[in-house]
Amino acid sequence: MADLSRMEYLVGKDAMDRIKQKHVLICGVGGVGSFVAEGLCRSGLGRITLLDYDKVEPSNLNRQLMTDKRNIGTSKVEALKERLEQVSDTRIKTIESFINEGFVLPGEYDYVVDCIDTLSGKFALVKACHRQGIPVISSLGSARRLKPEKITLTTLDKTRNDPLAKAFRNLVKKENYRHKIEVVYPDTPAMKTTVTQEGKTNKEKYPLGSAIFMVGSVGLYIAYVVFERLIREDRNI
Repeated sequence: MADLSRMEYLVGKDAMDRIKQKHVLICGVGGVGSFVAEGLCRSGLGRITLLDYDKVEPSNLNRQLMTDKRNIGTSKVEALKERLEQVSDTRIKTIESFINEGFVLPGEYDYVVDCIDTLSGKFALVKACHRQGIPVISSLGSARRLKPEKITLTTLDKTRNDPLAKAFRNLVKKENYRHKIEVVYPDTPAMKTTVTQEGKTNKEKYPLGSAIFMVGSVGLYIAYVVFERLIREDRNI
């Protein structure tokens, strides 16, 4: 059994009893998502569902917690589940799936974390959560940053300095979507990176440089926000 006494000393037994009753869905378990998951599981979360369709690739090794040289080519959600089972007592469910328009949440959750790479998937997930009245928080651009600073919790309409946030704002505006979207992102300009013309897809031709310093910091910040809200007796406090 995982010893959570150091966390209990910090937040108290009542808070730990509450977090054990909570269920969080994390969509996208790459760099940011893997840190969110581990932060919550190591802090006593009762249940977690991990959703991602991707496989572990060699380029993931520099920043994704569950990756190692032995599990290249395996399911990301299964690799992360295996790691989390070694460090926590959290009950873990995995779903290998891609999120499209019209997505319906595959269960009942106390919180949803969006760490999806694609704009269409992010927006589909956010809309699903809003329809079903489930709190959701989205991670925005962590790539092309090295120094982990100015990590900000805000709403999408107030973001700046982030190309992904700008594209997301444009998509939301195009659909005339009025609901506020809560986000976490580094409020720092993206760095210019070296571009290679090799590869067949845009992702291969123009890879986004990313480092564990930033994605890990953003992921742990999101884990803190979700944890702190879930241990409250009254979510409106």
